[in-house]
Amino acid sequence: MYGKVARIYDLLYTGIGIKDYPAESEALHAIIQEASPAARTLLDVACGTGAHLEILRRRYEVEGVDLSPEMLEVARARLPDVPLRVADMRTLDLGRRFDAVTCLFSAIGYVTDPSEMLSTIHRLADHVAPGGVLIVDGWVRPEDWRDGFRAEPEIAIDDSTTVVRLSASRRDGSITELDLHHLVGDSSGVEYFKEQHRLALVPTAEYVAAFEAAGLRPRVVPFMPSRDRVIGTRPR
Repeated sequence: MYGKVARIYDLLYTGIGIKDYPAESEALHAIIQEASPAARTLLDVACGTGAHLEILRRRYEVEGVDLSPEMLEVARARLPDVPLRVADMRTLDLGRRFDAVTCLFSAIGYVTDPSEMLSTIHRLADHVAPGGVLIVDGWVRPEDWRDGFRAEPEIAIDDSTTVVRLSASRRDGSITELDLHHLVGDSSGVEYFKEQHRLALVPTAEYVAAFEAAGLRPRVVPFMPSRDRVIGTRPR
């Protein structure tokens, strides 16, 4: 997962207008400052290519972890002096706490076992210092999910690369399956590859309950159409 797409991930998601890293990072900074004005350290779980960390490092001492070595390879090229580790959020144990911990863009959805979702939130919360904040972006709300095929291709282009993506999605109980078909053209030719992603549909109330069980005080704000962001603070 995110193997072949890593090198074109940022081009794709910024090019089709889904990601705006500067704006998102400013919004995260505002949330962190409201929850923990003295925040100094930040951990990004499922940090991907490190694009958020590249901006947030201007204000915080940052670290990142991700399950994908390919995504971290891109992140390390971008941030050679930032600590970045291969790690699974389900078993995360860095042996230290941070003033802010983030898990963004619905990465929590890849934890598809309900009991593991609960324990994963505990793992993330255990890395939050007293007075600190945990920010988790949920996957699509179950009641808002719609199966379907995207009729229009998503296209992203820069000076050297063109990416075209077609996608189809379906639901199997509480699990969504996304088939993502990519064409990538550059000076070396045209490559086709497919990725399949499986993410769990979890009611926002269950995320909130997991935060509370982990000793955090949660609140919920929308962060994308049909998705919620849960923000939890740890009492001092």
